[in-house]
Amino acid sequence: MTMYESLGVPGVLNGVGPATRLGGLTLHPDIWKAMQEALATSVRMDALERAAGARLSELLGVPAAYVTSGASAALFLGTAATMARGRADLIDQLPDTTGMKHKVIIQSAQRDPYDRAVAAAGATLVPIGYPDSTHPGELERVLDDDVAAVLFRPGKHGNLLSLEGACRIAHAHGVPVMIDGAMFVPPISRLQDFFAAGADLVAVSGGKGFRGPQASGLLCGTAEFIDVIALQHQDMDERGSTWPRNTGDKTPTTPPRHGIGRPMKVGREQIVGLVTAVERYVKDPGGDERAGALELDAAEEALRADGFIPVTRVHEKTFDVPGLQLDVSSTGADLDTVVLALAARPTPVYVGESEAYRGVLTLNGMALTPGQGVEIAAAIIEVVKAKP
Repeated sequence: MTMYESLGVPGVLNGVGPATRLGGLTLHPDIWKAMQEALATSVRMDALERAAGARLSELLGVPAAYVTSGASAALFLGTAATMARGRADLIDQLPDTTGMKHKVIIQSAQRDPYDRAVAAAGATLVPIGYPDSTHPGELERVLDDDVAAVLFRPGKHGNLLSLEGACRIAHAHGVPVMIDGAMFVPPISRLQDFFAAGADLVAVSGGKGFRGPQASGLLCGTAEFIDVIALQHQDMDERGSTWPRNTGDKTPTTPPRHGIGRPMKVGREQIVGLVTAVERYVKDPGGDERAGALELDAAEEALRADGFIPVTRVHEKTFDVPGLQLDVSSTGADLDTVVLALAARPTPVYVGESEAYRGVLTLNGMALTPGQGVEIAAAIIEVVKAKP
């Protein structure tokens, strides 16, 4: 009996991909081994974060990096860093932003539910422009002394400010630019392009394309900001006279108390697991996607052999992997009922619903393990043919 079974929770067939609600992706044995080794002994977490960040910055070709408990946590911590910088009094004051920089500017076209991670740190989001356009002057006019950062999201369409343009205007006013890159990195080249365009901070998911621990992420950025992230994040149950940052040649300072990011602590096993995952990715980019691609091939073959559900093969640009689109509506079956029936099976089946508005379900193979491609295809065929 598996642990899931002992808890009365069934495992599922995940045709959605690296979705948090479905537990993310499976981990390679190398990552499991590294995580188990990390748990065998205690370690000073700030030292581990610095060492891991140095390794990751080298692997990724970015100025500096810090491991977080996800991309949303990276946005939160990055926002806190742009508002409080390294000042202990301001760090202790958050989320109360009275008397400090607190505005984060975002183009209206780039609004997203993950804006909440920014607001949760105490920031006030200030949208500019329209849903499909932003003028340069609209950014220039709002960059007053209360602005802590500009938040930029790639991938949105319209006559919008480019990253280069937003960085140029923001930097002219001394304002940093932070990117929500959760769905856009890897590839590593895109991450490097963000910094080449002028970005100061980039939030990245560790459990998606890098296939690291699901509850892991990265905040990449300039040393100015990354160096103070730990002050927002680590516990500070230490005396000022023996605080490590007060040793050596550094000017003594008063350590902050528990930072606003304390609820988002990351374990040593997650840090080591993500470093191992990125090392694997750098050695063989996309190599761990081959198994899932084969399962998707098997699912496509089974669906086409049956012939009842029209199938279209697509390329999912977000994760740079193949995908399938299933035209359920053309079969006469009700799409919502199909989705619910799949989820109600003894082994629940989950597929993507991003195209449900046009009667299409999607299938991603990233989370599928050997044999599950045929299994998930058979389940879909059975439910759709029942025309629930």
